[in-house]
Amino acid sequence: MLIGLTVYAQVPKAEKDALVDLFNATKGESWKNSWQIDQPISTWYGVEIVNDHIVSLNLFNNKLIGQIPKSIGRLDHLSLLNLAFNQLYGEIPTEITKLGDLKILRLGKNNLSGAIPASIGELRSLVILDLFDNQLSGSIPASIGNLVNLKLFVVSNNKIHGEIPESMGNLIELEGLELGNNRIEGQIPESLGRLERLNRLVLLENNLIGEVPNDVFALPKLKLLQLQNNRLRVDQELAKSKNKLNYSLFDIGYKSLQFENNLMHDFEINEQIRTADTKFDDLD
Repeated sequence: MLIGLTVYAQVPKAEKDALVDLFNATKGESWKNSWQIDQPISTWYGVEIVNDHIVSLNLFNNKLIGQIPKSIGRLDHLSLLNLAFNQLYGEIPTEITKLGDLKILRLGKNNLSGAIPASIGELRSLVILDLFDNQLSGSIPASIGNLVNLKLFVVSNNKIHGEIPESMGNLIELEGLELGNNRIEGQIPESLGRLERLNRLVLLENNLIGEVPNDVFALPKLKLLQLQNNRLRVDQELAKSKNKLNYSLFDIGYKSLQFENNLMHDFEINEQIRTADTKFDDLD
C-alpha cells in the first residue's frame, strides 16, 4: 500500500486527472487494454513516466470511443501522443497545442471533425503530425509554417479545403508531405520547391489547378510523387528533365492532367499503386 501511494505521489495530480478524464471520456472500461485506475499509474497500459512526469501516452488501436477531453492539455511534459486507429470523434481540442514538448502527434484513422487548430504552429518541437483518415474540414492553418522541426505531415483522406499555405515552404526538415484525397484547391505553391529533404509528396485527388512548379520536380531526394486526379498542367520543362528523374513512383495520372506534346507515353505508371503507404514507425 505504501509503495502504491508513493508512486501515485510522484505524478502531479493535474496529470493524473487528465488521464482519468481521457479514460472516462472514451469508455476506458471497454478498451482493448484497459487501466486499473486504483493501481499505480506506472502500471497503466501505454503510459510512460520519466522524472515523475508523464512523457508518453500510446493508446494506438486500443478501442477508444468518444471525444478527446480538453484536459489533455495538462500533460505538459508529453513528447508522444498516439491515439491513432481508434473511434474518436468531435474536434481536436485546441488545448493540445499547449503541449510544447510534443514531438509526435498521431490521431490518424479516427472520426475526428472540425478544423485543424489554428494554433497548431505553437507545437514547435513537433516532428510527426499524423491526422490522416478522419473527417477534418477547414483549411491548413498558415501557422503550420512555424513547425520548423517537422519531418512528416499527413492529413490525407479528410475534407480539407482551401489552398496549400505558402508557409509550408518553411518546413525545411520535411521528408513526407501527404495531402491526398481532400478538397484542396488553388495552385501548388512554388515554396514547396525549397523542401530539399522531401522524399514523398502526395497531392492526388484534390482540386489543384495550374502548372506544377519545376522546382518541385527537381527536388533532389524526391522518390514518390503523386499528383493524379487534379486539374494540373505539366509544361515542356518536364520533357527536358524526365531523363534525370529518379522516382520510385511517379504518378501524375490520366484523368484530367493536361500535357503539352503528348508526353504521357514517356512515363511508366503503375495503375495498381495509387497512394502512399503511411508508416507508423515513430522516431526515437
